[in-house]
Amino acid sequence: MKKTTRDIAAFLLTFALIIQREITSLEVNTILLILIAAFLIVLNKGLFFKKDFELLSLLVFIILIGIFSSIFNSPKLYDFIRDLLYFTKPIILILIGYSATRLIRDWKFIFKIIIYLGLCYATFHIIHTLVYIDYSNASVSKIRNTSGLSNIIEIFSIALIILGNKVPSLRVILKKRLRMFFLTILFMSFFLYFSRTMLIGLIFLLLGVLNYLKLNRKGLKYGFIFLILVGGLYTYLYNTEVDRLGNAFESFLYKIKIAPAEVFSPSLDINNKAALWDHWRAYEAFCAFQGLNESPLAYIHGKGIGALVDLKFSASISSEGKIRYIPILHNGYVFILFKTGILGLFLYLVFLFKLYFQAYQKTENIEVKYFGNLLSGTALYLIISSLIITGLYNLVEETTLLLGVFMALKSNTNNL
Repeated sequence: MKKTTRDIAAFLLTFALIIQREITSLEVNTILLILIAAFLIVLNKGLFFKKDFELLSLLVFIILIGIFSSIFNSPKLYDFIRDLLYFTKPIILILIGYSATRLIRDWKFIFKIIIYLGLCYATFHIIHTLVYIDYSNASVSKIRNTSGLSNIIEIFSIALIILGNKVPSLRVILKKRLRMFFLTILFMSFFLYFSRTMLIGLIFLLLGVLNYLKLNRKGLKYGFIFLILVGGLYTYLYNTEVDRLGNAFESFLYKIKIAPAEVFSPSLDINNKAALWDHWRAYEAFCAFQGLNESPLAYIHGKGIGALVDLKFSASISSEGKIRYIPILHNGYVFILFKTGILGLFLYLVFLFKLYFQAYQKTENIEVKYFGNLLSGTALYLIISSLIITGLYNLVEETTLLLGVFMALKSNTNNL
């Protein structure tokens, strides 16, 4: 019976990871994930470790703040329900990862699910890119639009294999040649995505599994080296003419170069559409603050679930055509501030930093230590990605589901 339960949980975990990536319809995606979460919770008898329940309750309070604030702004029913799905979905994903992991109770089995799923995606991505891309006229945008923008599962697969290389007791792919082959495939796919988000995620996950994320002497040393490398890269880029329409590598360097200005920009010209697009995230945030300025109290509790940001003009940013009012922003911090105010933003930061500090727990158990490091690395990735792709509230990433997996792995092992 236990083996059957484990197999069901493993299948549903894998199925949920695939659904989260492949089904882009918010409504269909969320309904399927709710059904999976409900089934897994029933199988797990609704069991939660107390500290994990307390942590997850922070996300529930953010929703309650948003609902309360919406009373004063009377949003349309459709906008309210859509936002409610936005804010509820991370909880659903965490519950799936958490409940499935508690039922499987075998971290090696779970690591294999992540690694082999990532390998399958990487293999398909490489083949698809080789077959469908005309490299004589390739650009970053053409490659990414044809073969995909990113795949977070792949960077977690890389991190788990490298963790096994570093710590033999956490190794699930035993043969060295096979590990190297897997890493080669995964890194090939990783580079073909030309994704800044994947690069940031991989850096923090690797720093986590290598135990360099703590603010101790070793962590500060490698953090300082990292800052020097980043500083050197941007010094080079700002003193070099990089063509946004150049070859694939040059286009990628251009995306790296404009990344800071894309999020924070002191001046924006609404009439220069090309320049505005390069600073779109900053422009969205600017419009959100304009909306908050209409009522100073909105900074405290937000404009509520269902509130829309006015872009001041109709922009071609949706497959549905031009739209002026948008429900979600790329900058997750401004998104949460706009909907739930300083109160919600504070709870969001507490949630992420509580996860980051999991790496600081003193323990002699090697598994607890590195599961905590994985949580910490994932949290730091979410802290950074909240600036550019909404962080925890990114509707198409699998990160939050894996967050639930690592939370359960650490708590399960810590309480054995």
